[in-house]
Amino acid sequence: MKTIAKYKTKKEEIKAKKQNAKVFPIYKMFSWDLLFFYSTQYLFYTMVKGITAGEILKANAFFPLFIIIMQLPAAICADFLGRKKSLILGNIMMTVYILLLIILPGVFGIFFANIFYAFGYSIKSVQETNILYDSTATKGGEGLYPKINGKGATGYYILDGVASLVSGYLFVINGYLPMVICLIFTIISTIISTKFKDIYVNKLEENELSNKLKEYKEDFKFSIKNIIKSKRLRALLLFMGLFNAMITITGTYKGNILTELDVKPETFSMANAILTFIAGIASTFQNKIHNKFRNRTFTVLSISYVSSLVSMGLLLYLQTNNILPVILILLAITQFAMANYFVLSERYSKNFSTPKTRSRISFSVEFSTNIIEAILLFLAGALLDSTNIIFATLFVGLIFLILFVLVLDYMRTRIGLKPEEYERKDIELEN
Repeated sequence: MKTIAKYKTKKEEIKAKKQNAKVFPIYKMFSWDLLFFYSTQYLFYTMVKGITAGEILKANAFFPLFIIIMQLPAAICADFLGRKKSLILGNIMMTVYILLLIILPGVFGIFFANIFYAFGYSIKSVQETNILYDSTATKGGEGLYPKINGKGATGYYILDGVASLVSGYLFVINGYLPMVICLIFTIISTIISTKFKDIYVNKLEENELSNKLKEYKEDFKFSIKNIIKSKRLRALLLFMGLFNAMITITGTYKGNILTELDVKPETFSMANAILTFIAGIASTFQNKIHNKFRNRTFTVLSISYVSSLVSMGLLLYLQTNNILPVILILLAITQFAMANYFVLSERYSKNFSTPKTRSRISFSVEFSTNIIEAILLFLAGALLDSTNIIFATLFVGLIFLILFVLVLDYMRTRIGLKPEEYERKDIELEN
């Protein structure tokens, strides 16, 4: 397969790139994550579907594994359909995912729907960033990518804050209402995705499917070899796997904590709305945080997050009176750290790659971090099933604190800098 420029003239190509750059922030605002869903997700699963918090985590533990399995089908779709059509297909799969969650019962519904979610996510997460990179990257670097991507992220958090605020009141009227509106928004995202333009097209060769299978095997071998060989890549993957798992676990624990504190659905969604607005504002600071802390950026974000999680566990364990305001402040700190982590982790992993190695580095990231996340999610779910939210929050917080101290010590001077600023021995990769 060869990748060639789609447009014959530079003027046509520039026009297409400008359109993509204009559409992308709007697209990301509507589609970065599932609007109207996450603010009442815990309530929907537990109150409408009758699922426990531990079961939610254990069912979702299979999602990262589905992501790994779907890498090859997603890659094949991208090569045969191109970036734009693949992105449209990914959004359609997200629509199917929400529809299945509405229709199917219990834990089985989450498990089965996650297969479609994994396929859609695998296509979407790669192609939407690749479309923007194709349209903004310069020969010597990332160009306008961080600025446009950050603008879209900020818009998403603001819109999600409004959606979160409204969702709680809709949930009180009918538990399915937020899900139906989420379904409508995924359809809107699909429509917006049709407005993108392909900058490059794939020229398929004979026996392309067979070649793709061989390429997949080579990518797998490449990932394993370089995880073993590259200290910088290994440090990045270990950190991202831990942080991704901590965010997902905290998301479920948060719902259980607020329920433990007898928070009503309306207040529940209002709290989520406020936290989402904070995340939106926080995402605008990503450049300042990066410039200030450089290769200590991940240290600041992770320690802030995990310290807040441990503090929540201590407050719950000590059974302090009127702790809800303090819990919300601690959750706000986690949101601030999370918002910047998502933007910067994507940026750092892209900086680590070149056009030649980008797809393989992406495969390494997905493969390794998802295995780490799957294991930790299942363990966190089992812990919550066998104990209670108070003990589980404190225990998980302390375990993550220990793990982050070890990983951060290992990754010193290896993360957050430009490729040319690292020692050669830390970034050498198999070609």
